[in-house]
Amino acid sequence: MPKIIVYDTGRRMTTKFTLAFARGIVEHNNRTGGSWEVKHRSIDNYLQDGIPRDYCAGHDAVATLGILRGTGLLLKEAQQRGFDYYYMDHAYFNPGYSGKGWMRVTKNDHACTSIRETSGDRWNGFHKNHGYALSPWRTNGERGGLILICPPTPAICWYYDLDQDWGERIAEHLKNKMPASEHHRIKVRHKPKEPVVDSEGNLIELREFAQQGDLKEDLANAHCVIAWNSMVALEATLAGIPVITGPHSACVRVSFDISLLENHPVPEEFNTEPSNRNAMLHWLANNQWKMKEIEDGKAWRMLQENYS
Repeated sequence: MPKIIVYDTGRRMTTKFTLAFARGIVEHNNRTGGSWEVKHRSIDNYLQDGIPRDYCAGHDAVATLGILRGTGLLLKEAQQRGFDYYYMDHAYFNPGYSGKGWMRVTKNDHACTSIRETSGDRWNGFHKNHGYALSPWRTNGERGGLILICPPTPAICWYYDLDQDWGERIAEHLKNKMPASEHHRIKVRHKPKEPVVDSEGNLIELREFAQQGDLKEDLANAHCVIAWNSMVALEATLAGIPVITGPHSACVRVSFDISLLENHPVPEEFNTEPSNRNAMLHWLANNQWKMKEIEDGKAWRMLQENYS
């Protein structure tokens, strides 16, 4: 019998979603005769005792929401030891922790980094009901000149062992490759509030950044967007703007290579729309769920199908 522990940090919305996820697995068991043994535990149990000794890598699993307050340590250990893990966070479309929004759940990563052909029904629902639209691909002559860099937060840098000044390093790297006359096009845009963590992923503070202009304005003027895993890359992809991302971004399969910018300030390759842009949106929409779908087992059923 496979076993799964769903870990909870005790914060109100984390408890709400982790309990719903655990209940959803039980509901799926009851309807289908599934055999998963499900436990819901405080992250303090993990911090004190680790992953239970009777859990087997490749057979049993863990699940949690976010990477703060010990959950990042759990996910790192699961990955290092070969345990399957289910990660919950804000959805790709219409996100929100309120219970009215949607949540994404991924297996063994922080976002869907592969694409499978699937029904477009859920994506069409977001398009119709929540105002999401896929804009035509914009050629070099139709886009602005801004090279917009959206760095990962300090918490993400801690989790993935990235340089804390990732965005500034990318900007400096491009400036070293591009003519000085092109440097004004480069802009590093941090999130308004970024979580700063200690060496174990515990929140220390929220660092605030003064914003220079509106994000929509920056995207309207963008030639491309460079991001590690920021959802701004998804906004850009919807708007027909080329993106360059890290390997754990939801947009990695439509990402261009940064070497194109290193070789030419206006790459000809940016004119060509990624052929799988629609397929990516369909796939992402099939990997996020409402609270009710998580609690009634639909999310768990679809996860098993999606990752089979």
